[in-house]
Amino acid sequence: MGSRLLPGVAVALFAVAGSVTALLAGAPAAAALPVGAGVGGLVWGTHALTGRLTRPSPSASARPASGRADARDADRPTGTPSDPLSGHLPEPPADAARWLTRASAAADRLQHQCRQSPNASLWPTLATAATSVRAAADRLTAAAEAVRVIDTSGTSGTSGTPADHQALRRDQKRLEGEARALPDGPLRRAKQDAARATGERAATLKRLAELRQLLITTMEATTLRLEAAAERGAMLLSLQAATDASAAPPDLTALDHELDAVQTGLDTLDEITRSLHGTAEERPE
Repeated sequence: MGSRLLPGVAVALFAVAGSVTALLAGAPAAAALPVGAGVGGLVWGTHALTGRLTRPSPSASARPASGRADARDADRPTGTPSDPLSGHLPEPPADAARWLTRASAAADRLQHQCRQSPNASLWPTLATAATSVRAAADRLTAAAEAVRVIDTSGTSGTSGTPADHQALRRDQKRLEGEARALPDGPLRRAKQDAARATGERAATLKRLAELRQLLITTMEATTLRLEAAAERGAMLLSLQAATDASAAPPDLTALDHELDAVQTGLDTLDEITRSLHGTAEERPE
């Protein structure tokens, strides 16, 4: 209520001030009041218009939320597909993803065979094998991530290919020749340092390329062992269906052999990924 009376009170005050000013200036008394009212209204209108034009607009944070869902989402962090906040890892390279897909399919087949087993004596063996194969397939994702890191570790257009190694070695030889042609001094030492840095970079890229190839090859061998384990499970089910319940228990030696080979492949992958941590510190001989 009080805020509504403020404009009228302000106009009246400006009108009185304007009338007094008009009287002091020698205006007739009959004209002083209209002149004062006009002056008061003009001053107030100018003040109101200026205040409206200069008033800051409300910020987005000051606006009321349109609903509970929007209010909850206002402070929620967002992420891109490659951001950990989004919960999605970057896609592995195609040659690594191929073996991940096949390993997962082998684990699915063995789990399906486990559910199909009618023999109580065979079911625990297949269940254990299915669990091991699924865990192995999941562990292959670490190797695929290592391959992806190697692929993204190259800089300045280098990616660890033989052509990159050769180009870096040529740069190393050029810098070494330029250093030998210079007299002893700061410039010669700078050339020598550049030659050493180029040689070390070439050695690192070569090592990374070798590790990548070893990772992919070991992933392939491990996945093939997983597929062989799934095939062994299918063979056991077939033999079980072809024999009566009183027959001797099936031979599980072949299945155990494949699972042992899978574990060996996983151990090899672990060693390779651990060796990646020391690659950056290696120096050429």
